[in-house]
Amino acid sequence: MKLVACVVILATLVGCASNRQPQAMTYDQLSAIRVNNYQCKDTEAIVENMERQLKLRGLANVNPDDLTDADRMYNAKARIVIWSMRIGCNNPDRYKK
Repeated sequence: MKLVACVVILATLVGCASNRQPQAMTYDQLSAIRVNNYQCKDTEAIVENMERQLKLRGLANVNPDDLTDADRMYNAKARIVIWSMRIGCNNPDRYKK
């Protein structure tokens, strides 16, 4: 009986340790995102991911004037990706070279 109790407790502890909260991308990871016409089919997923990154970082619906310089740069980069997808994919010739 003690063995069963130990196994249950151990399984519970292992399960709790593996439930990690998602973390926001770093600024460098965010800066590495490039937008082009080939991604237009995934516009909604990309926009949702950028909005999720802003929420994870605590920057959703925040006044940019109240942010630190690092948060302001992160916010700006994420918003650039969002609007590049929204505007660029509604104008198919935008990204042609």
